[in-house]
This record gives sequence, C-alpha cells and structure tokens, in this order.
Amino acid sequence: MKRSCGPKDRMQHMKEEYRIRNTEHKRRNLCPVLCLLSSVSCLLCSAFCVLIPALVVGCASFEHLTNVSNEMPKAKECGKCHVEVYQEWARSDHARAYINPEFRQATNDYAFESCLSCHAPEPSATDRPPRLRAANREDGITCVCCHLDQGKLAGPMEPTGAVHPHPVAVRPEFYRSSKMCGGCHQGTFDEWNLAAGDKPTCQQCHMDEVVRKVTQPTSGVSGLLVATEKTAVLRRHGFPILGQHIGDKVLTVRGGKNGAVLTLEVKNNLPHILPTGEFGFRVLELTVIALDGRFRDTVLGRRELAPEASSAIAARGTLTWDLQVPPDTTKALVRLQRRSYEDTPIIVLANVELDL
Repeated sequence: MKRSCGPKDRMQHMKEEYRIRNTEHKRRNLCPVLCLLSSVSCLLCSAFCVLIPALVVGCASFEHLTNVSNEMPKAKECGKCHVEVYQEWARSDHARAYINPEFRQATNDYAFESCLSCHAPEPSATDRPPRLRAANREDGITCVCCHLDQGKLAGPMEPTGAVHPHPVAVRPEFYRSSKMCGGCHQGTFDEWNLAAGDKPTCQQCHMDEVVRKVTQPTSGVSGLLVATEKTAVLRRHGFPILGQHIGDKVLTVRGGKNGAVLTLEVKNNLPHILPTGEFGFRVLELTVIALDGRFRDTVLGRRELAPEASSAIAARGTLTWDLQVPPDTTKALVRLQRRSYEDTPIIVLANVELDL
C-alpha cells in the first residue's frame, strides 16, 4: 500500500531539494575560481621551469672567471653582479697599483721585475708572496688575485642566494685574518705579528663595515637572483689608509707644562710602526701648535716621521718631546698629517687638543 505524503515529508523533501540545488550553485560559482587558480599555478610552474634553465645557461658565461689559463678575468666582469664592490675597488689604490705613474717611474718603466708581482699578482689565496701574472696587468690587484682559489671564487661567508653562478669556496679563517694581506704587505704584517696584546686585523682597520647584499641587480633576471639573497654585515673594498674603525684612535697624546717647557707623550695606538710600509714615498708630519687666550697660535715644533730616518714611532710605542712654549699658552694642538707624492692629497690622521 502506497504511503501518502504528509506535510512533514513535503517539508523534508523541500529542504533536501534546496540543499542539492545550493550545493550545485556553489560548485558552479567555484569552478571558475578553481580554474583560474589552476591556470595561474600552471603559468608560474612554466615560468619557473623556463627561468631556472635560462639562469643556468646564462651563468655559463661566468666559467671564465674560474678557469684561468692564458687570460686573466677583468674586474669589470665581476662588477656585472658585484656592482658596489667593483665601484669601491675601481677608486682604490689596488686598482691603480700597476699603472700608478710613480710606481712606473720607480721601476724604470717596469724594468725591475722583482717589484712587479705584488702590483699585478697571479691569483694566490695564501699568505705567500705572489708571482707576476702575464695578462691584464693594468687591472692591478684585481678581484681574482685574492678570491680565486683552486677553481672556485672564495670568500669569508656562505652564499645566501638561490642560484650560484660560479663555484664557491668559504674560508672565513683566511679572509678575516691579517695573513690574507701578509703576502704582499710583508713588512707591515711582520710588525703586526710582533705587536703584543689584542689587536685589530688589517680588514677591521682598512675595510669599513657595511650592511648590504653581496650582489646588486643590473637587470630583470639578476633582480630575481638578488631578491633571494640575505642582507649581511660585509666589508667595503676601498682600502682607505684611515678607515672608520681607526677614526681618531691613531694617537693618544698626554702633556704637561713646567714653566716654559711643554713635555708631550705621543703614543702610537696602532699594531704597526707609524708610518708603516716598505716602498714608495710617505712621510708623517707631526706638528705642535701653541694657542693662547686671545686665539693666537704659534708653531712650537714640527717633526717628520719616517722609517728611513729611524724616526718612526714603534707599534704601540711612545714618543716623548720637550718643547719651549710662550708663557701665556693655554692649549696645545697636536696634528699628525700624511704626505706622499704631489698628486696625492694630504691626509690628517690625528688632531688632538690639550688643555694646559
């Protein structure tokens, strides 16, 4: 016997029909969204699959940076990715090491070959004196001289980018040590080794800290590569004589006046002699100026410091100097300047004022 459909059954049937239709409606509305997401996903996947091989193929052009034979990679090749490092290096004395007119004259137009190897060295990631390279000597002390190590480009930190365009070696124990500079700066390195106590490395004084990425973008593709890198504390490659770490710490000056005599104690705070260096012309000029209450100044004395004249101040050593002063002297100004060749600017290394 067929059961009749009462009000409750009809209500239940209507609810079930509504649920089915509502589900179908949502499915029809969701389908275009799912299709769109699927299409975007496919496009991204396709782009990724095309980009990575393109990057790998594009990076093949960097092989010549690590496979050195008769040719020597030029710094501008490294500068295509390491833009800021290249710009700093290009303004440095390292970039002009071989073409420097004073160096060329001092070597009798490069006739004294024993002097040339540190100004155009072969790659040598060691603390041993380098050999003179045959090609691209005009680049001086260029990138691969310090960073090419057995077919890899070496440095102090792990790379953070997603793609490595060339083989990489990580040697923090070498690249953060003064040994790295000792192969060429042998005399200064020996002085540094003999200096007692805690002391900064060459890099800490002459390679200023900077927060940045290792590379900088120059195109759309390189921009994608750089975007995957992390910012880190790195070092600049300008190699200044007076770096930020040194600042006003070159000298400590103490003094006292006893009648008409001013006794000064000038201490060299650096872990090498002042001035250091074995070749070329560089002289430090130490000047003491007396100041009175009416802002008049009188030069009390001037002394040249140079290793050749046995007048350099020893590493962490102290120079004592007695000077005659006018009776109304209230202050003394002690100034240390570095003079070199005529086309080289004078550098003020210290400017210390003493109340007397």
